[in-house]
Amino acid sequence: MLHCARCAPKTRCGAGLDNIINNVVSSYGGEVSGLSQERLSNYMRLLASTGKTDEQLVAFGTAYLREILEPDPRYSGC
Repeated sequence: MLHCARCAPKTRCGAGLDNIINNVVSSYGGEVSGLSQERLSNYMRLLASTGKTDEQLVAFGTAYLREILEPDPRYSGC
């Protein structure tokens, strides 16, 4: 887990979180637009602040990305 002097303990920032986000996008295996990548980054920052492991972050991030890009029509709210 990477830390910097500005961050609270157990908070990932900078290159460490960027690497995790890149792993999520590559494990998804499809195109990710700028807006979707921004939403993913915000979600990953939130999850990283909870102290999840890198492996958990990649798994949760991949599931989140899949859900926002390929939503299940059964749960659309309509």
